[in-house]
Amino acid sequence: MSKESLPDQDVLNGLCEIISDPAVVLDADGVFVDVIHNAHNGALFFKRPETLLGTDLWEVFSTAQADRFYTVIEDALKIGEQQRIEYQLSLDHGDRYFEARVTPVGGDDTERVLWLAEDITQRKRREEKQALIERVFEISPVGLVVVEPSGEILLANDRAEDLLGLERDEITGRRYDQPEWNIFYEDGTPIPESDHPVTRVLESGDPVFGFEHWIELADGTERWLSSNAAPILGDDGTVERVVVGLDDATRLKQREEELEWLVGTEMLADVGGWELDLETGLIEGTAGMKRLYGTPEYNPTLEEALEKYHPNDRAALRDAIDACCETGEPMELEARRQTADETERWFRLRAEKTVRDGTPKLRGIVRDITQDKEREQRIMVMSRILRHNIRNKLTVIRGNSRLLKEELSSSDFSVDAARGHIDRIEKASKELDSLAERVRTFDRVIEHDLRSGTVHLRQVLTDVRDDLAEQHSGVTIDVAPTDAEISGDRVAIDLILEILVENALEYSDLSDPSIELTAEETPTGQVTVRVDTDGAGIPDMERKVLASETEGPVAHSRGLGLWAVTWLVRRLGGSVTLAEDPDDGTRVELTFPLARGE
Repeated sequence: MSKESLPDQDVLNGLCEIISDPAVVLDADGVFVDVIHNAHNGALFFKRPETLLGTDLWEVFSTAQADRFYTVIEDALKIGEQQRIEYQLSLDHGDRYFEARVTPVGGDDTERVLWLAEDITQRKRREEKQALIERVFEISPVGLVVVEPSGEILLANDRAEDLLGLERDEITGRRYDQPEWNIFYEDGTPIPESDHPVTRVLESGDPVFGFEHWIELADGTERWLSSNAAPILGDDGTVERVVVGLDDATRLKQREEELEWLVGTEMLADVGGWELDLETGLIEGTAGMKRLYGTPEYNPTLEEALEKYHPNDRAALRDAIDACCETGEPMELEARRQTADETERWFRLRAEKTVRDGTPKLRGIVRDITQDKEREQRIMVMSRILRHNIRNKLTVIRGNSRLLKEELSSSDFSVDAARGHIDRIEKASKELDSLAERVRTFDRVIEHDLRSGTVHLRQVLTDVRDDLAEQHSGVTIDVAPTDAEISGDRVAIDLILEILVENALEYSDLSDPSIELTAEETPTGQVTVRVDTDGAGIPDMERKVLASETEGPVAHSRGLGLWAVTWLVRRLGGSVTLAEDPDDGTRVELTFPLARGE
């Protein structure tokens, strides 16, 4: 290499070619006296470089920006030392950020500066992004914690402090897997390290979402948290950090528990909720409504809903709804409705008018009061029947006791007459005892869940035949072969059939009556049981019991039997019908639900 120095111009030319940032020379008045540019930095100038020469700052920039630049030039020339400034320019290809070093050049009496600008756009954007991330990190409504692969907690935000009940330095002074965190599953079991979301992310590299647990805070209170944990991956795919988001799920958990309690209460109380949109005429029902009415969905129109109610109750229900809508006064009434399994049940409806999201609505509840209604009816009927029967039997007993006493005191005493009085007293006593036993049996059965269990009808019909044939000589009871099975309580079905056969024998005018018991499945998924008898039929007064809702002049019975049959069959989800032909006798037909398959 030559020891001779390169000419200054050659050095300058070489620098111009390798420099990648825009550079200009300005004088003390802010006039551009030189521009250093090449193919690498030409695009970073705010104007075409060759057009800058001879112009000043105020011709190129806004007044405010030109004044700012000029102040920097003045400071550099006055102090004689390099100055720095950051600024932003709008170029043809977008906004760019620069940092300039402004250096006096030309000797002691210099009146010029070299303005060398560095494009810091990428750095600035990284800084802005980082600042945004840090701001979001701090103001996030979710608690955020950053964990190192070592298990150390690197960062925590304000919300994490609130949720965990600790100061930030207390959080970052721990590892994520320390037992002091006191984290538990719902049942109170401590969460092992292997199940911890951070452990799972560190081991698999996959995020974990919606991990619910509760923690015991330092003050002894419990807090439910929902955690999401996600990895920050390096270029090689390894987990460099784990970010954990913590959300307070305490109130949500309480609402879930309240909802479960409400749903449970709906079921226990046989209650369902409903809401009628007065603009669309559509009804939306709760899970309780669907259960009460036996439907998978309950979203009918008002007219569709009304059609399901008993014709005798429909007008009253419609009037009550109209009055509630017009006056705003709450409504309450009782009505009969047909459920999905075509059984009729009593419901009490209550509702009031409200406004929700600006839309007028009718909101109410429905409670199944069928058992209450049946219980009222049973009390009324049994009270009347028992009073009637007990009074009649006691009258027989008292009358024959008086006659027996007179007979014993008579000079014309007759053993046969006395024996007749005694027989009548004994018969009345046995009938009272039988009535009391029948009432006790009925009370035990009617309060049970009568729809559980499976009953094989062949065995039931055979047992009824054997028991009653033994008690009544001269009767013929035939049982047709059957494999039918029904859902229900065996004791209740036994009692129903015993009562029907006993009634047939009681009202028969034949000395050797015949009864036929049959059972067969129907195409509609039910089982029909028939009790066919010859001879005289059930009296008209008794027959009306099977079709009536209340005890009274229309449906009046001297015995408990047919009422018990009506109540029990209804509770079993079945129905009773009676057909009578003077030539063929009487047929009572029972329909029961077919037993469900396993």
